[in-house]
Amino acid sequence: MFRHKGYLTILCLGILNLAGLCSPGFAQVDFSISLGSGVVTDPGGQATLYFVLGSPDSIVGVDMLLEFDPYLLTYSWVELLPRFQHASYDHSVPGRLRVVVRRHHPDSTYLSPLPPGTDTLGFIWLNVTSQDLLLDLETTVSFFEDPGTPFVDNRLARSDGSFVTPPELRLTHGSVFIRHPLYGDVNDDGYAYTIADAIFFFNYLAGSQKLTPRQRANSDVNKDGVQASMTDFIQLIKVIAEE
Repeated sequence: MFRHKGYLTILCLGILNLAGLCSPGFAQVDFSISLGSGVVTDPGGQATLYFVLGSPDSIVGVDMLLEFDPYLLTYSWVELLPRFQHASYDHSVPGRLRVVVRRHHPDSTYLSPLPPGTDTLGFIWLNVTSQDLLLDLETTVSFFEDPGTPFVDNRLARSDGSFVTPPELRLTHGSVFIRHPLYGDVNDDGYAYTIADAIFFFNYLAGSQKLTPRQRANSDVNKDGVQASMTDFIQLIKVIAEE
């Protein structure tokens, strides 16, 4: 009886130790930059991706060069959490965004390096085209290495002046899934070209109703890329009258 209890205690301790080793607190952190999980959005809306840094060492800076389809996505804004004193962004090339951030700025109060671990650094907002894409479409926001630059474009800076670069630095791309609109379903109830859609659209034009990004995408009834316009409303009424 006591022997079985002893075996059971040893087994339980072994399981707890194994669980402890597998817990987040004991997980091995690799050098990595991730653009987070996939984003779902609508034509004419915005896609928000976030930068996640993972590092087993102290870091003083992050350099990134991102690439995306300029016909589907355009740069809107970058916002970093208060982790750095210096940041610069270059989006002069369509479909490219260069981000350079440093923990400490020489002209400011000294900040110690970021400690090891996993941390969200900030966010990037991208505008989504309002043009009709004909179907659901997924596009990638990826890390890009420019062969025309004399240095590695995606890297982490250490306090001793050295850099962590791929393949030691793991880069995880992001994705944006653009849903095809249900044109004519202005109130987004799943039914297109109804009297309820016309009333909802009229109330929007009269200023008493707001549109969600999905409703705005559905409102481009004439599919000219200009959403929620008077010509869209006229086309909606015309289709309803002909049915």
